[in-house]
Amino acid sequence: MMHPATRLGFVSEAQGFGVFATAVIPAGTLTWVRDEWDIVIPAVVPADLLGTVERYAYTEADGTVLMPWDHGRYVNHACKPNCAGLQAGIDLAVRDIQPGEQLTNDYSVLGTFEQFPCACGSPNCRKTVEPRAVDAELLGAFEAARALMATVPQPLGERAVRWLEAERPQARKSSPGRTPRVMSGRLNLR
Repeated sequence: MMHPATRLGFVSEAQGFGVFATAVIPAGTLTWVRDEWDIVIPAVVPADLLGTVERYAYTEADGTVLMPWDHGRYVNHACKPNCAGLQAGIDLAVRDIQPGEQLTNDYSVLGTFEQFPCACGSPNCRKTVEPRAVDAELLGAFEAARALMATVPQPLGERAVRWLEAERPQARKSSPGRTPRVMSGRLNLR
């Protein structure tokens, strides 16, 4: 579930839609929390749904392939993101996010996929989004944000506690280092 102080908005023809803050979201705030409405993607996806899954699903830190049910699926990539999801089930603001600013994640650390050109516009844009390990800067920002969690308002806090304490649903997991492939008209996440 996305933070309540966000809205869906059009970004550009190249990027489509994105998620924007409607109020200040302080560093350390949960910006997204997995909930029971999010869709766990099975190992085999029907061909007619493949495009949607490839565009909006991602692999969580625990290997679960997931597609958020709400506008969380529209969080775009940035090489210097303001959010990070380095722990399964949650994303945190890694710096203060201002009203009107787009919420972003670094897709490079969100699972396996084929590389694609980057259009994030960050001053340090890598020009290509491809799977890679979490860099020290993003990991440090995430750890610093996690340390702030108890000091800032958490509109999604109760939901996060329920998710993190609940028994995790069993899901097909993709293997690290393997890219989803189309086989016989279906997405194979083995």
